[in-house]
Amino acid sequence: MWWPLLGGTALCLLYSFTGRPYATEMFQGWIATSLFYGDNFYVRRSADLTRLYLFKLLVISIPVHVVYLFLIFWLDRKLPELKTKAIIFIPVLAVGFAIESIQMRTGIDRFKPSETSKSEGQMLGS
Repeated sequence: MWWPLLGGTALCLLYSFTGRPYATEMFQGWIATSLFYGDNFYVRRSADLTRLYLFKLLVISIPVHVVYLFLIFWLDRKLPELKTKAIIFIPVLAVGFAIESIQMRTGIDRFKPSETSKSEGQMLGS
């Protein structure tokens, strides 16, 4: 699990050192995305990654996550002196991560099949 985090962070730093635009947004987006998808799909539910209900949740979560990233980037542009500071950025990430994770649990409760209706046909690729 550590190599994707370290590799992605290294790529963000490399991107930043090349002087390209939007380096702050790239780093913030990387952290927010790797936290949410890494925790909710890889860490907590790695055994169920091939289940159809989890794939549906992954697809449904993408537009919500894109809106969250858009709001983070919009705040960067509107409040550049505040939003790029870690003391502001980390709590914003924590609150966003908590909200997305709560939504994920609600979605799992809705889409996860009950124990009585589980069948082998609910595996992706079956």
